[in-house]
Amino acid sequence: MIKRIRRTLLCLLIAASMAASGSAYADDDKSIKQSDTVSKVESSSDTEKFKRSEAVEKVELSVEDAEKYLKKIGYCDGYDVYFKSKDFDDALWKNVGGKPKSKKDYTPEQQETADKIDELKKLGELVIIDSKSGKAAASFKSGIKCDEGTLYVSEAGRFFVLTDEDTSRVIRLRKIVSTLDSKYAFLSADKKTLEFLRSDMKGTDKSLNYDRTEDGKRIYKSAEGEFAWLTANGSHYLGAFRYGAENNKLRMIIDDRSASFGIENKENGYIWWSSPLGASQDKTATGLVADELRSSNTLRYGIPMSRSGNNILRSGSDADCVYNVSDIENGIRVIYGYKDAGFTIPVEYTIEDDHLRAKLKISEIAESKPENIATEMTLLGSFGAASDDEDGYFVIPDGCGALVRFNNGRTTQTNLYQQRIYGNDVTAVPQNRGALTEQIYLPVFGIVRGDNALLAVAAKGDSNAYITANVSGQSKSRYNTCNFTFILRGTDTFYMSGNSHDKYTVFEKGSINSDDIELLYYPIVKKGADYTDIADRYRQYLLEEQGVEKRSNAGKAPLYLDLYGGVMKKKSVLGIPISFRTSITDFGQAVDIISELKERGVKDMVISYSNWTSDGIKNKVDKNAKPSGKLGGIRDFRSLTDLIDECGYSLYPVSDNRDFNSGNGYYSFSDTAVRVSGSYSRIVSYDRAYGIPDGFRKNLSLLTPDCYGEVLNGIAENYSNAGLVGVSLASLTSSLYGDYGKKSISRAGAEKLLTDGYENITEKLEGRLLADKANAYALPYVNHITGVPMTSSRFDLFDEDVPFYQIVMHGVIPYSAEAVNGSPNPEWLMLMAAATGSYLSYDMIHEETSELKDTDLDFLYYANYKGNIKKAAEDYALIEPLLSRVSDCYITDYRTDGNIITTEYSDGTKVVTNFEKMTVRWNGGSISLRERS
Repeated sequence: MIKRIRRTLLCLLIAASMAASGSAYADDDKSIKQSDTVSKVESSSDTEKFKRSEAVEKVELSVEDAEKYLKKIGYCDGYDVYFKSKDFDDALWKNVGGKPKSKKDYTPEQQETADKIDELKKLGELVIIDSKSGKAAASFKSGIKCDEGTLYVSEAGRFFVLTDEDTSRVIRLRKIVSTLDSKYAFLSADKKTLEFLRSDMKGTDKSLNYDRTEDGKRIYKSAEGEFAWLTANGSHYLGAFRYGAENNKLRMIIDDRSASFGIENKENGYIWWSSPLGASQDKTATGLVADELRSSNTLRYGIPMSRSGNNILRSGSDADCVYNVSDIENGIRVIYGYKDAGFTIPVEYTIEDDHLRAKLKISEIAESKPENIATEMTLLGSFGAASDDEDGYFVIPDGCGALVRFNNGRTTQTNLYQQRIYGNDVTAVPQNRGALTEQIYLPVFGIVRGDNALLAVAAKGDSNAYITANVSGQSKSRYNTCNFTFILRGTDTFYMSGNSHDKYTVFEKGSINSDDIELLYYPIVKKGADYTDIADRYRQYLLEEQGVEKRSNAGKAPLYLDLYGGVMKKKSVLGIPISFRTSITDFGQAVDIISELKERGVKDMVISYSNWTSDGIKNKVDKNAKPSGKLGGIRDFRSLTDLIDECGYSLYPVSDNRDFNSGNGYYSFSDTAVRVSGSYSRIVSYDRAYGIPDGFRKNLSLLTPDCYGEVLNGIAENYSNAGLVGVSLASLTSSLYGDYGKKSISRAGAEKLLTDGYENITEKLEGRLLADKANAYALPYVNHITGVPMTSSRFDLFDEDVPFYQIVMHGVIPYSAEAVNGSPNPEWLMLMAAATGSYLSYDMIHEETSELKDTDLDFLYYANYKGNIKKAAEDYALIEPLLSRVSDCYITDYRTDGNIITTEYSDGTKVVTNFEKMTVRWNGGSISLRERS
């Protein structure tokens, strides 16, 4: 009793504090990211309204004045060099009788002299004049003493002049290649010598000599083996490099001056660059965008005191970043120093067998200014960027998968793609329901360009990452880019007093709590390379490096059947609405449905059974494996399991515990995940028509990841004791979120808790775990996946859908498509299942669907078994011969030509699916959906 009173008082106190402080909601996660990006671009545009152009020297001096008033100290590379002494004006005044004390006493000749002195004072110590044109080319304010003498750099940076120590003789003069490309690279007039200034501009660094012109580039080399590239006409500087680490397949090419690098594939010499070599010449880009293209590291940081979270630092900007490049085993280590903002970030880039690894340990990020906190980082944001004169596409794992073709013309900012891997963090509940989209289940993307392709994998940090893609013309750039961005600290939106206009950005407290970051880049060389080759390499990665086991068996093509046991339904008692447990498919009725499917010829079935316990029906945390008495109790449930075992089918009872009602030992104020804003996460039911919270339905609590261990271990123990050998965890294989309260669990921490629970379940239940959709981290533990999407989110940026997920998984883990009877176009879904090797799935309940009105299961309006059981058996019989033939094979090719899809498998089977004629043909077999009875 005392414990209950304390709990009640605690609830009242928390409720009161929440009411006093305001309310917290999230905007739609996608819209937040896109609007942030738009504001970033707009702020860049506001800062620099004009296109970038070469720097211009502004100097006026005639040859006559130079010879009359200045001292010529030499001639070099087509320019006469003149020196202006510090006391040059004394000699001029002396020639006109001295300088009067007052301007009113100037004679006309003295006034002319005074004007000339004022004009000459605008010049620096040196001036150079083009000997051919007779025009002044540049002015040099002052020199710096260096080892060779005195170094002068012109005011606009287009020339340097080296003189002897007392500036009496010219040693050499060089003209910059391009002020857009580099402020350090200078070229001799004959274009035979390329010379670099030191990064501090206080002396010369290295000199390289012209070697040859090859592949449209002028190549310069030094005695130490360093080489530099200019365009064929010598007008643009591309970089100065050295060869670094290499193995039998790859070689690293390093530019120490820009901390950029390339990975050369030795098989064909193709180079994947960390930043495009021509980025500086993108004259459609503003300065900030060009800096971002040149950056291998982009950091976003927040200032909590000012609620500002959109501050961006770019490693490609000299104003933002200094860096140090050092060699390590198999690669380089780059330390990025953002001194003004107080951040230091070390990243290691290494080559390993057939790939590049980029690695950042979160613990090594230094934050020296307490007022600034790092919130997001884009690592290698321009890796593999393609210019607007290149053909190719990006492979995006959104839903089933999608292609974004370079330069597709979809250039409005609203078309920019940005989605979080493994879905949005559901702790931040949106004010209104956003657009229904698919999510990213695999932490990868791909690039295809001619006979070269690239697989990019977020091997670590994936739980806190999102993928961004844009095409040329977006963000005021001529480049197409795709990259990973990692969230270092979460943010939330807090609305004071419920006023939607008074919103504040709230940051995750404490030190950075996300996982370390590792990116892997796998170059692929193949004639006509495409997305199937990228999928093939990722499949290999899963099997060889991620512990995924091949679970698909030859000759198996099950029908996936999802049954629903009970639901809470309101009934009037003495005029008062009270919720009761209501059966919609009891255990005996489930036996009838399964038996009839067997009689109709369904040889193999994978069956999931939702809401089969009283806790499950009530939406309470459900881990006890006790069959509901409302559905027939233990005896009837045993009859069901006996039938399934006798038929050789598989049963996966569902334990759905992400969203819960208080009770059964778990309570909304102690076991609910806490948002970044500090408020509790309540799962809102939205009105289907308007997308606003439905006030007539009770909100559920979001189970804190801190309970995962107890809940999942309880499931493993109790299901095993009950004699069950399989379980479905529903959304806990596809939903990932943290707890940002005192428990301080990041999404990375939640992922670890989930995978530990999966491992325990598979040990206790003979390795049998069914996933209702599966994020990549769940793949080593599951042996069936249901509900695999057949489409992407179909964002405006996408050009076409491709079954990337299916190509990766086919022949590895059996998977089914979404329910055929739940599809608005079941014939299309059947044809896509044939084309993608997807097994068929059906949702079924025994009672009339009218029983579902005003319940949580009202979305199953299509699922009454009477209207579905015959069709399910017929569909199974129609497509089973094909699917069982290729069940353990990999998809090796997938091509779309209008209404025809051709799929090829590793055993040589070729499947041709014609959507117009509604036919499927393969080696020795065919089906027609139009001709079936």
